[in-house]
Amino acid sequence: MARHGLGPLLCLCLLACASSAPFRFSDRGPVWRIDDRRPYAKPPKPFYSPYVWDGANYAFFRKLAYPLSFPAEGESEDVNAVDEVPNSSWFTNRLSIREMSPEEVKLGACADLDDDAKVPWMVVGGKPDGANPGFQAKDTRGRRFLVKVDGVLQPERATLADTFGALLFHAAGYWVPCNRVVFIREEDLRLKPGAMVKRTNGTKEPLTQAAVDAVLSKATRLLDGRYRVSVSEFIEGRPISPWRYEGVRKDDPNDAIPHEDRRELRAMRLLASLFDHVDTRQENTLLSWIETDEGLGYTRHYRIDWGEGFGFVGGFEGIPQRLGHAGYFDVGEILVDFVSFGFLARPWHDPSYGLAGASLGYYDAEDFDPAGWRPGYPNPAFERATERDAAWMARIIARLTPAHFEAMVERAHLSQVEHMEAEVLRILLSRRQAVLERYLTHVSPLTWPRLEEGRLCLQDLATRTGLVPQSERKLQAKLHQESGVRALALTLDPEDWVCVALPELDEYGVVDVQGRPEKGPARVHLSPSPEGLKVVGLERPYDAKEPRL
Repeated sequence: MARHGLGPLLCLCLLACASSAPFRFSDRGPVWRIDDRRPYAKPPKPFYSPYVWDGANYAFFRKLAYPLSFPAEGESEDVNAVDEVPNSSWFTNRLSIREMSPEEVKLGACADLDDDAKVPWMVVGGKPDGANPGFQAKDTRGRRFLVKVDGVLQPERATLADTFGALLFHAAGYWVPCNRVVFIREEDLRLKPGAMVKRTNGTKEPLTQAAVDAVLSKATRLLDGRYRVSVSEFIEGRPISPWRYEGVRKDDPNDAIPHEDRRELRAMRLLASLFDHVDTRQENTLLSWIETDEGLGYTRHYRIDWGEGFGFVGGFEGIPQRLGHAGYFDVGEILVDFVSFGFLARPWHDPSYGLAGASLGYYDAEDFDPAGWRPGYPNPAFERATERDAAWMARIIARLTPAHFEAMVERAHLSQVEHMEAEVLRILLSRRQAVLERYLTHVSPLTWPRLEEGRLCLQDLATRTGLVPQSERKLQAKLHQESGVRALALTLDPEDWVCVALPELDEYGVVDVQGRPEKGPARVHLSPSPEGLKVVGLERPYDAKEPRL
């Protein structure tokens, strides 16, 4: 197969529901797994992009060159026939296809919920780079992990963000490490002779006891003398380097879809916006080589490091107040401020800390705009996101209840900062509500189509999340076939399921279930077969135009 031969094949097989043109879906049903884990012999080469150049490139140079490349607009390429993202080396369906208990979400990628430090720790290396200081260590069970601390300005914030981010992204379906908050004492650490720091640019230097002590000096310290740190367990496989949010790798034969056209990367912006995870650069990604029994292997794409979430206030004066509203160097916003002489009201003009003080910085709910939220540096995948991409992630977020958020925050063991846990939960839930109000009211929130006892049923996330009381929900259904169009009766079942009574179908049919205020229906494609009627597709068009069959 040619280098990009898999791309067109995927488009044909997935029958992505992005198109507004009517068509019939294949009787084979939706694709739930992309075969991008085929073993091959030689792992991709690592690449290094200097921190300063990476920021300058995406904030300035790429913006100058991007319009000249005549980029094509379009929907994501890795979407299956029921408007979902199949499993791959990038993504694994969790909340998108099933309910998860708060306990399961709280566990995340970890093997257990035991967050007690297994000391003593052997310090075996330094942390390569990044905003938060740290080092590498091994515990008495032989587990190797990266240790990070809060810094002196915002007690408990960075370690909370790193743990919460891993749990949130895992529940949503991403490959992540197990991150925990643990408490240690200075005497629990042993420095391994000959330990080194290997930087991402390939350089090495000895790790000294002074460097370890310097890290601990920036950790949040409890009254009993223990230090609060976050530990990130090493991921499966052999780390290679970061991966990019655009393009494809020429040295990975499984990498066929441009990264900026992957729905799971485009829609990641909504997850990041919930807790102001402004550092969504490629440096917080990791490509891992997974070896197979044949001595071959394939790559897996991890998201790592969420430490700059929940109101990060680092950087130059005036920058932290803008984060979430504008980037570190946002040419457009700078020009607006210049032309308006600073008189135009901006969310960052008169910011103030909340009840948790500096620990949560300017993290708030009052000035949060789900559609306008921006990371610190432009992200090529985020910039390509469509309404359908965002609605897909909003449906995942809708399945996270207050109990789920409480479980994730509880895993961070907050204790030292007054009002912090209550403020985190208040703001998170307010931001969740804003996301749902924005993105579940445009594209249809009806999901999970299933057939049972002569009925087609879909779960209504508008009523499940309380956006619309079930008593006020106005829905109607129509069946479209080549033989004609007819109205169908609707019933509202427990657990917010909307069910449509179906007649006997001996030909292909499309059922439109339309609600308000959505701009279009949930359009379910049904096909008769010797085994019985099957759901073969689900579209979410923006308008209620009838399909042509």
